[in-house]
This record gives sequence, structure tokens and C-alpha cells, in this order.
Amino acid sequence: MTDDSENDLALGVYSTDTSGEQRLVHQYEDGDYGLEDIYCHFELGELESTDPSENTIIWLSDTELHQLKVMADARSFDFEEGFIEMCKDVQRFGADMAAERVKFIANF
Repeated sequence: MTDDSENDLALGVYSTDTSGEQRLVHQYEDGDYGLEDIYCHFELGELESTDPSENTIIWLSDTELHQLKVMADARSFDFEEGFIEMCKDVQRFGADMAAERVKFIANF
């Protein structure tokens, strides 16, 4: 997501699938939430970048992805719907990856 095609991408969260292709994991729903909120609200993941002029990057382990689903379900009424949907989309994609850690990138 660092080349000229970045401007053509829908706003959302992206990751790389098992075939090496970049995939849209969650399309941004025009709300007051961001990928970094997974770390801020649930204390999950390792933030690599939160500079407002750059894409937000977070790494989530297999264990953290499982915890993310549990926390999103349990606290679904505490946060806006877009954030909870992003958490669930991230968790679903990460669960299918069967990797120790998965990198997610947000361009919003």
C-alpha cells in the first residue's frame, strides 16, 4: 500500500492473504474509529505505526485474534458499530490465516 495505487484503494483495513495478495479485510464505515483503537481500547496487538500522515499498522497474534472476538462480542454496546464490525472482520480474516501473527494496515 505504498505505491501510486494506494490512492485508488477503498478506505479500510487491509492484509495479505495466504497467496500473497492484498485483501480488503474491512471497508471503513465513516465513523470515529480506527485500527489503533484495537490497541487503545482492548490492549491487544503491537502498533507499528500511528503517525496521522501514514497508514496505521498493527500486528495481532493468533491468541490476540481470539481475544479480539471475545472482547468485541462482550463490549459491542460500549463502542460504535463500525468499530465492532472492524474488530469482527479483522478477527475472521486473521483466524483463516493460520499464522502466529498477522499484519493489518488501515488507510483511514
